[in-house]
Amino acid sequence: MKRWLSLSLFVSVVAGSAQISPPAPSDAQLLAGARTFFGTYLAAHQAKDAGRVAALYHDAARIIVTRQSAANGSRTLEFSGVQYKKLLLSVPLTEAPDRYLNPAYRVLGDGAVQITSQRQSMSRGYTAPHVLFLRADAAGRFWIMAEQAIQKVP
Repeated sequence: MKRWLSLSLFVSVVAGSAQISPPAPSDAQLLAGARTFFGTYLAAHQAKDAGRVAALYHDAARIIVTRQSAANGSRTLEFSGVQYKKLLLSVPLTEAPDRYLNPAYRVLGDGAVQITSQRQSMSRGYTAPHVLFLRADAAGRFWIMAEQAIQKVP
């Protein structure tokens, strides 16, 4: 009886674990999801809704911002997703929303999607490269896992 119970338990665990991981999304599905996600990202920025923007970043995200200044040169700031979300929520989004020009989407070999665009700062009058790296979780929800941006400051 114990052997039968052990065998039944083993078979149910093995069968259950085989069903846990859904098939990996296709490149077309990843690109479609990334386009939809980027639309959500843009809408949150246009609405100046820091809470909605912050909710798009994964806690484990890595954000790297290079600030360029004629007076002080260049310096790089790096934040975790948790730190960046706190920063977003502590500073009101009062400036004119940025525009993101010519977005290009690329599926990376590990299932991540890279979105490259030119971010045009409407309030500071410059255009600079901007890159987001997205990944979908097991439920299919996309998260910003990394971001690289340049800011030009007076």
